[in-house]
Amino acid sequence: MAYVKLVRPHWFLASTLATMIGIFQAWAEGSYHLALAVLVIVGVILHHAIMETWDELKDYAHYREEVVTDSTEPPTLFSGGSGVLTGQLLTVSQVWRFFYAMISVAVIVLGGIIDLAGWQVLLCVAAGVLVMVNYNSMVKLSYRGFGEFANFISFGPIMVCSTFVVLRLGASGAHEGGRGWNLLSFLNATTVTESVIVGAIWFGSLHIQEMLDYEEDRAGNKRTLVVRFGKAYASRVPAATAAVIVALTVYLSTVDLGFLIILPAVVVHLCETASFITRWRDEAYFMRKMKSFFVYRNFVLICVSILLSFFFRRLPHAAGTSALLSLVVLTAASSVPAMAFLARNRLFAFAVAGRVS
Repeated sequence: MAYVKLVRPHWFLASTLATMIGIFQAWAEGSYHLALAVLVIVGVILHHAIMETWDELKDYAHYREEVVTDSTEPPTLFSGGSGVLTGQLLTVSQVWRFFYAMISVAVIVLGGIIDLAGWQVLLCVAAGVLVMVNYNSMVKLSYRGFGEFANFISFGPIMVCSTFVVLRLGASGAHEGGRGWNLLSFLNATTVTESVIVGAIWFGSLHIQEMLDYEEDRAGNKRTLVVRFGKAYASRVPAATAAVIVALTVYLSTVDLGFLIILPAVVVHLCETASFITRWRDEAYFMRKMKSFFVYRNFVLICVSILLSFFFRRLPHAAGTSALLSLVVLTAASSVPAMAFLARNRLFAFAVAGRVS
């Protein structure tokens, strides 16, 4: 169970739902390949697990070397990652061995994806790995005020657009066509807009998390945007990104009215984040919102709404109903751990005494 706790499967939805949006969008364009879709989902889950393990190792090193030795403050809600290393459930050497074992499996899965979609997919993989490796080590994006943007691009454009491109490449040998390595030529405005919506949620979410870690990050010389500009700034960012998401949803609805099904979820997100601006200084309220993971819950609702929109949009080139049903099953299967976490923690409750909580 320690290894399961290490990879934090309840966060897998951050990757799998974004990936399923890319897969569904490819299906809508007539690009359907179930075996490739399954391999991509497995690869994305492995990538997320590897990312969590890598961050655990790097965060633990920083936690030990700087925070624990230089600060008398206790760790915050997010300190020490999963708690597997800080709680001594596994040793560092055990975690490294597990890390390399997952990479070995991921390489095998990647080989299958390349066989079906071509060598061009390595560009998509390189983009994801580049962000992962440089987030907490090497360039240390999270320490230089670029961590928030890294989350935006990693869980938004890279995840959604890369998946869409890979499925397009795998459809009827498209990777052997004339577009070669120009993967941007496969993208369209709808896919990019959906990816920006997904990434914007995480950009705002990370600001809220970093508000809790403010003192620890400042003590550890981690120059996040919250440390640079303060908590008042951070409290406004989620609402600002939520307003952008509403605007993008309205734009998509002008293209196809089927996108209107997303609107309730994005409005709920806007209301909750707007309320957060005026109430975050209330410590009890702040900690309640932190422990409720409300932005994560809203992320799930918005992504699920985007997936539902495929049932209501005009899709003349879609790959067929039977294919869509198989993708629904794939979505459900890849979402079980995280959905169980959300249900167990009652994270789908919105209103308290007639107002947004």
